[in-house]
Amino acid sequence: MTKIKNIIFDLGGLFIDVHMQRFPDRIVEKLGPAGLTSLQKLQQQGLFDCYEVGGMATDQFLTALQQELDATLAHDFYAHAWNVILGQVQLSQLELVQPLRNDFNIVLLSNTNDLHVDALEQDFADRHAGARLESFFDELHYSQRIGKRKPNRDAFAHVLQQHGFVASQTVFIDDSAGHLLGAQAEGLHTLLHPGNTDLAPTIAKIKGMLV
Repeated sequence: MTKIKNIIFDLGGLFIDVHMQRFPDRIVEKLGPAGLTSLQKLQQQGLFDCYEVGGMATDQFLTALQQELDATLAHDFYAHAWNVILGQVQLSQLELVQPLRNDFNIVLLSNTNDLHVDALEQDFADRHAGARLESFFDELHYSQRIGKRKPNRDAFAHVLQQHGFVASQTVFIDDSAGHLLGAQAEGLHTLLHPGNTDLAPTIAKIKGMLV
């Protein structure tokens, strides 16, 4: 195996617990089964993917939810419902990665959006004396800001190009098997992390790959 020089980490399920079902549950709790039907319609129309690649601003996204679900509910309700999927960024998980930075390029690639990023970064800073997530990685690549999302190959190609990484020298870690397929198609090595679990065993596997 070619010597690994670069490691790309996912964010959700590794450094922050994510509970995707909480968003539809919150909508159904407020609006009943009709709310779920409307969410499925929006999913089919590509609203959520569009927001995640910067195809619309946050205000437009919240307005689209409002118009389809219940126009009497304020943007704040939809923003809170959207963010309820997020746990807290775990400093202990981030600290596990730091020794790797002595010998490897460490970057982050996440399918996410401004509502989630603003919420998780503010919460992290509030709990850790102003600490910033960006200080734990060489660079953060958020789908909404790069205009590309996993598992599409162009998301991985973007990261490789931005840093001059060679695919065969790069490993990608994610908690979604589907996302790994896109990375593999681009020529990266991959490792599946069990979502919302301790990162230590996965770090041990990474070190095993680097030997």
